[in-house]
Parts: sequence; C-alpha cells; structure tokens
Amino acid sequence: MRAVSLAHMLHWMRQGKYEVDMKGVVLSELVRFVELQFSAEVADTMISKSKVASDGAYTSVGNYPHVEALALIGALAEMTGKPAAELAEAYGYWLSGRFVELYPAMFAGYTDVRSFLKDVDSKMHKEVKKLYEDANTPAVIAEIDGEELNVAYSSHRPFADVAFGLVQGYVDYFKEPLVVERDSGDPGPHTAYFRLRKIEHDRGNA
Repeated sequence: MRAVSLAHMLHWMRQGKYEVDMKGVVLSELVRFVELQFSAEVADTMISKSKVASDGAYTSVGNYPHVEALALIGALAEMTGKPAAELAEAYGYWLSGRFVELYPAMFAGYTDVRSFLKDVDSKMHKEVKKLYEDANTPAVIAEIDGEELNVAYSSHRPFADVAFGLVQGYVDYFKEPLVVERDSGDPGPHTAYFRLRKIEHDRGNA
C-alpha cells in the first residue's frame, strides 16, 4: 500500500500549487488553542511577532494563505523554545476535540477510529465541502491490514505534524487501545504515513 499510495499522492501534490489558501476556522482555532494552552497575552504576542497580513483577525469561512499558520506556529516556537513540529502536533491533537464539538454530525454513527478514518476521504471531506464549498482538503487513504490500520496523508500544505496530532486525538476520542506510529522515513512535511496498532501488553505480568 505505502509505495503505491504515497507515490500517487506525491504526484498529485506536485501537479498543484504550493501556495494554497485555507479556511479561517483552522487559523482561528489555532489562536484559540494558544489562548487556552498558554494565555491570551501569549496569543497576542505570537500574532504580533508573526507579522501575518491578517493581523490574527480570522473568520471561519474566510480564505487565508496557509503560510500564516506556519508563521504563527514559528513565532510561538521562538517564544516558548519548543520545536515547531511539537507545537503543530499538540495543536492537531487539541483540534481533533474541537472538530468533534464543531461538527458532531460528521462523527455520528461511528464507534471506532478505523471506520472513521477509512471514511475521511470519501465521506468526511465531502461533508466539509458542503460547509465550505471552496475548501481544499488533504488526501487521506486508510486501509485495514489485519488488526492494524495504515493511513497515508498528503496535502498541498505542509501540515503533516498537525495531521499526526489529529490522528492521535481521534484514537483517544474513540477510546481505543491503539498506538499511532509515524514512519520516520516519510517524505514530510506535505506527506506522512501512519500505522495504528494495538498496544502490546506484557503477558509475563498477566
């Protein structure tokens, strides 16, 4: 799966442009994340230091350059001393819970993360298009391999770290004993490959 799917998605990504606008909901939630996890003052300073053109004034339906998200996270990394990738992953994890709150209908009827992730591309992103007609959604291909789930992610935007956090957040939302592993050799930051497998228990202590 990996060689075929990622190769196909890399080709798909290279056919498009890299400067892709994104919906303001992701940016406004990023500011909210910083306000709640750090403080409103930190969020204000982050926006000021990032020098984003929007000055941090985002509407959920508006379109903004995706580089503003990178600038904001980069400014936050400089302020906190934490790696930008770590902050992006933490944001993705937090954002998964916000998506559940904001779009409950998209999660209705799902009882496990495997079924949900398998439908992200075919169903969830179609629902996103209904809400935001001009949204540019990433490509997500999920395939079940025995008791494991393999997920290939690709986007015009370099948000693989955010996607890693999102997947981990969804696993916790469905309360499944799974660990999410990211292929250390993935092309990143536009593409990533994740493997979801059951947590191995030490039988010797059983």
